[in-house]
Amino acid sequence: MNASRRDWTIAFAGIGFAALLPFLAPDGFVMHLMTSVAIAAMLALGLQMLLGVSGQLSIGQAAFFGLGAYGAALMTKEAGLPFLLALPLAGVIGGIASLAMVPITRLRGPYLAVATLGFSIMVYLVLKNEEWATGGSYGLIGIPRPELFGFRLRDPMLWYWFCAAVAALTYVGMLLLQTSRFGRALHAVRQNEDAARASGLRVTLLKSQCFVISAVVSGMAGALFAHHLRYLNPNDFTFWKSIEILIMVVIGGVGSLAGAVLGAAVVVVLPELLRVVGDYRMLVFGAMLVAVMLVGEGGLAGIIGGLWRRAAALLRRPRPALRSAAE
Repeated sequence: MNASRRDWTIAFAGIGFAALLPFLAPDGFVMHLMTSVAIAAMLALGLQMLLGVSGQLSIGQAAFFGLGAYGAALMTKEAGLPFLLALPLAGVIGGIASLAMVPITRLRGPYLAVATLGFSIMVYLVLKNEEWATGGSYGLIGIPRPELFGFRLRDPMLWYWFCAAVAALTYVGMLLLQTSRFGRALHAVRQNEDAARASGLRVTLLKSQCFVISAVVSGMAGALFAHHLRYLNPNDFTFWKSIEILIMVVIGGVGSLAGAVLGAAVVVVLPELLRVVGDYRMLVFGAMLVAVMLVGEGGLAGIIGGLWRRAAALLRRPRPALRSAAE
């Protein structure tokens, strides 16, 4: 099975599992948690496009996430726009904001990371201090429930299905981009930027386009987040949120779209499961992250892939012929 076919198989299996999950665990809190996983998966996929495909380390994803969240909330709350229009417009807001990052795409490695961190801090300060628009430290309240064609999504199960569908479309779109000519060009930039430029690729343009795509996805995730909680606070969009998104990608496996989704699920769900250990839950969570990194450099995707290959090799191993009774 080639890589492309394997990725599509994983995609369809994951979408099927996500669609059936409400029937397996219809509890309201579980639906809230899985909706949060779907939103986090979009954030992780957006960063995976940057880090895993083009090799750009960004610690500023929280900025686009926050701009999309506040933009969508203000559009539905103050301007009265329908949610289905505010959702893509939130992505547009994130994409436009990412154009400010174009000059820094010439930077590499830690220099690029610090520059994106600075942008994230600036956006956070704007969200916190511009009280006339964002509510400042008190936050933005009264965000209306999302509506689809005049039908208000009050049922947590229906809202989960919608968020999961948007996340699934994002995954499929990222998979198509990754295997396209554009994706192959980004892979070349990641492997050797100087060689890619020497071969005629417009490296700065490619990296800028990748930033815009990532920001659009993060902005749309922000729109879902705003209408999921129906309350926004600037503290939800500090640079620590960018670190959390980075952890999702690294723990899942850099370069693996399925790994990004898996990493998002682990980062969202595992701290909730560890509440049984009380005040030690974050200590245990951190220790588990360290253990995963020590076991497999490729993250959870690398660990699962390695186990799968070993199992397949054992199944393909020829069995020794049975000796005859005469022997």
